[in-house]
Amino acid sequence: MELENEILYMGRPLGYALLQYSQNRNTPVSEFSGRVYELSKTEDGGIDAAWQKGIDEFRNHWPVEQEDWILLSQVGEVLGKTDRANQSSFIKMMREKFSVQEKKAEEDRARKEKLYKNLGILGGLAIVLVLI
Repeated sequence: MELENEILYMGRPLGYALLQYSQNRNTPVSEFSGRVYELSKTEDGGIDAAWQKGIDEFRNHWPVEQEDWILLSQVGEVLGKTDRANQSSFIKMMREKFSVQEKKAEEDRARKEKLYKNLGILGGLAIVLVLI
């Protein structure tokens, strides 16, 4: 949302929008955007190549599923290559896709939480039965 505001309403080019986003926050995503901006200054392929290299660097730091990495790669392939209105539409579409992924992750967490809770109870019962 904030990156979209930087691009669409502030009229900043993508590289500068990434820099602004990274400076105003102290989050893993802001660290990523700052790194992409740094890489864009040295990479020959511009923002797209810097984005992909940033994803490769952060892959070991973030515990996300393969589907999420694919979505992040798609973001880098499109951002900065179209006009502001199309970038805004693309960001909204990707936000919806990430929302679906978030819901899947929440359902998976709830399912696994229930499983581990039941395993803990059954494991405790098994230990009590062995001790008796």
